[in-house]
Amino acid sequence: MYKYISILALTLISSVGHAQETKDDFQDELYAVNDTVKNKKGEVLKEVVIISQQQKTIVKGGKTNIKPLDLPQATFVIGKETIKQQQILRLSDALKNANGVYVSGASNASGNNQEELGSRGFTFSGGNTFKNGVRFNGSLIPETSSLESIEILKGSSALLYGNVAPGGILNLITKKPRFDHGGELSFRTTEYNFFKPTVDVYGSVNNSNTVAYRFISSYEQGNSFRNDVQTDRIYFNPSILLDISAKTNIIIEADYTKDNRTPDFGLTTIDYKVVALPRNTFLGFNWGKFASEQVGFTTTINHDLNKDWQLKGIFSYQGYTTNLLSSLRPNAGINDPNNVNNNLVRSNGDWIRGVQKTDTEQDYSLAEIDLNGTFKTGKVKHSLLFGADADQSNTTTLAYKNINYYDKINIYNPSVIIIKNAAYANTVIPTMDKNTNTLANVKRAGIYFQDLIEVSTKFKVLAGLRYSYLENTSNALTFSTNVNLETKTNDNIISPKLGFVFQPVKTSSIFASYSDSFVLNTGTDRNLNALPNSTIDQYEVGIKNEFFKGHLVANLTSYLIDYGNLAQTDFSNGNTNTNIKELAGAYQSKGVEIDITGYHKGLRLIAGYSFNETKYTKSNIYNPGTFLRFSPKHTANASGFYTFENTKLKGLELGLQATFIGERLGGRLRPNNASTAAELARKPIPVDGFIQLDASVGYSIKDFTIRTKLSNLANVVSYYVYDDNTVTPIAPRMLTTTLSYKF
Repeated sequence: MYKYISILALTLISSVGHAQETKDDFQDELYAVNDTVKNKKGEVLKEVVIISQQQKTIVKGGKTNIKPLDLPQATFVIGKETIKQQQILRLSDALKNANGVYVSGASNASGNNQEELGSRGFTFSGGNTFKNGVRFNGSLIPETSSLESIEILKGSSALLYGNVAPGGILNLITKKPRFDHGGELSFRTTEYNFFKPTVDVYGSVNNSNTVAYRFISSYEQGNSFRNDVQTDRIYFNPSILLDISAKTNIIIEADYTKDNRTPDFGLTTIDYKVVALPRNTFLGFNWGKFASEQVGFTTTINHDLNKDWQLKGIFSYQGYTTNLLSSLRPNAGINDPNNVNNNLVRSNGDWIRGVQKTDTEQDYSLAEIDLNGTFKTGKVKHSLLFGADADQSNTTTLAYKNINYYDKINIYNPSVIIIKNAAYANTVIPTMDKNTNTLANVKRAGIYFQDLIEVSTKFKVLAGLRYSYLENTSNALTFSTNVNLETKTNDNIISPKLGFVFQPVKTSSIFASYSDSFVLNTGTDRNLNALPNSTIDQYEVGIKNEFFKGHLVANLTSYLIDYGNLAQTDFSNGNTNTNIKELAGAYQSKGVEIDITGYHKGLRLIAGYSFNETKYTKSNIYNPGTFLRFSPKHTANASGFYTFENTKLKGLELGLQATFIGERLGGRLRPNNASTAAELARKPIPVDGFIQLDASVGYSIKDFTIRTKLSNLANVVSYYVYDDNTVTPIAPRMLTTTLSYKF
C-alpha cells in the first residue's frame, strides 16, 4: 500500500515541479466556457470565449457568489473538459478525480441500480446529491451525458440544504441553452456489446434574441462484464432559456429517464470470507428485473434588482417509479445457521436462493427563493444571502413477502439448478403475495441567512444560521392482519455555521470553521416518547493557494466530525426491543485532504490524497476504538492529460489516470452483547486496497474527435463489500471508444 502511495506522491511532486519551471509560459485559462452575449440593442454578437480558472470558479451549490479563496470550506469542481477527456459514463468515474470521495461498500446493495458514494466516513445517500441545486433521488444512477460540471462541497451543508449528511454534497450542473446554433453527435462503445449514442443540439428559436433552447438525448444498451447482466436506458433533457430583459431570465429544464437493468448483487462470501469466483460469475435469476422511470421539471428565475442585489427562485417537481424483482442477496433472508432452509452460502458452495419483490413510487416538489446582495456598513463590506425553501415528498412502497426457498444452486456452477422447490416446479417467475404497503410523507421547510463580512482585505468572517422544520408521517398497512400503523414525528432544528478566513496575500487564504448537521432518528426512548434528532459537530481548518495567476492550485484541509449523540438500542432493564433507543453512542471522523490542480499550455493535471479515520468513541454495543465499515483510510488520485498544440502532432491527446483506494472493512461487526447464532457468527471482512491505472489517447481533426480509453490496465482484481451479502468486483481491463462530431 505504501509503495502505491509513494508512486502517487512522486506524481504530485513532479507535477508541482514542472509547473514551477514553466511559470512564465502559463496561459490565462484552465478551461474555456463558450457563451454568447448581446449588445445594447439586444442583437446576438459573435461567439465569445470566456476564460475562467477551474478552481476559481464559484461553486453554484453554495448559493452565493463567494470566491473559493473566501469560502472557509473545501470545494472541488470537475469541469466539462475532464468529463470529455476521461469519457465519463457514471458519476463514480468522475469522482475518481476528487480525493476523499469514494464508492462505499453499499454500492450494489440494491442490485446494481444505484451508486452509493461516501466522503469523510459518511455515506452521501440520495439526500446529498443535487442537480442544479435541487435534491436528486438517489434510487437511480444519474445520467452524465447532460453534465457541464460536477461540484463537490465537502463537510456540512446543513445551513444551505437542511437535512443532509455531514460528509459533503454533490451538485450536478447540466448544460444550458445557447443562442448560437450548434451541437454535437457522439457514439460510445465498449466491450461486451455495449453502445451509447448521444445527441446535443442548441440554438435560438427562429433566430430570436430572447428564446434559446438545448436538447440532449442519449440511449445506452448492452451487456456487462458480468454474465447475464444487461442494461437498456433512454434519456431526454430538453431546456429553454427565456431572456425576458437585461435583468430577468427564466430557464425551464426537463429530465426523463427510463432504465431497465438486470438486478445483480455481485459475488458472495462464505463464513465472512470473500469467495474468489471468476468476476463474471452471476448468481441471480436471469429473469430478474429492475425497471425504473423518472421525470423531472425545474424552473429557475433570475432577476437583478440592481447592480448589487439579485433574486433567484427555483420551482421543481420530480416523480419516479421503481419495480424490483430478483433473487435475495446471498446470505440474506433466513440467516439462522440452525435452520436447515437458511439462505446462507454453505461451505461447499450450496445456496438456497430466495425471491424478493418491491414496487416504489415517489412524488417530490420543491420551492426555493434566494436573495443575494452586497452592501457596506462603514468600511466593512457584506455579502449577504437570505433564503427560504420548502419541499415535500410522498413515497409509496409496496413490499411483497419473500420467498425464502425457491431453488438451490452451487455458486461454483450457478447455471445448474440442483433442486427446485416443488411449489414452483412449473413456474419460472413466481407469483408473490403482498406483505406491507407503506405511505411515507416528508415535509421540510427552512429559512436561512449567511453573511460574508470583509473586516479588512486580509480578514473575513462567514456567519450563518438556518432554522429547519421537518415533519415525517408514515402509515404502514400489513395485509395479513389488515392493520394500519401510523407514526408521526416533528422536528425543529437550528443549524449554525461560523468561519474565519485570513488572507496574507491575495492568492492564499487560511481558514477555520465550525458547522453542524443533524440526523433524524427513528424509534422511541424508554418512556415511549419520540427520539430527538442527533446533532453532528464539524470543525475544519485549511489553507488554499493559487500560484502562477491561478493556473496551479494547491489546497490542504484537516477536519474533525464529532457524532456525539448516536442513537443505539437501550438495553436497560433487560430490554431487547431494538425500537427502544437512547442517545448513548458516539463516533468521530477525522482526516486530512490535499488537492492539486494545474494547467500549462496543453497539459492538465489533477491530483490529491485523503486520510480518514472513523471509529467509535463511545458505545454500549461496540468497544471504543472500533473502526466503522466501508470507509477507506487512504485514497489518492492523479491524472495527467496532454494535448499537442502548434506541432505536427496538433490534435493528438494523451492521458494517464491513477486511482488508489486503501484497505477498508466490509462484513458485520459483532456486538458485545451478541446472543443469537447469527450475531455470534458475525465478523468484519478486511478488503485489500488497490491501485487502478487508466490510459487514454485521442485525436481531433477539424470537427471530428476520437478518444479511446483502456481502463484497469493491470487487470487488477478487487471488491467492494457490503455486509456479508454483497460483494461487487471492480471491472476488468476494458476498452472504451468514443467518436464525436461537432457542428
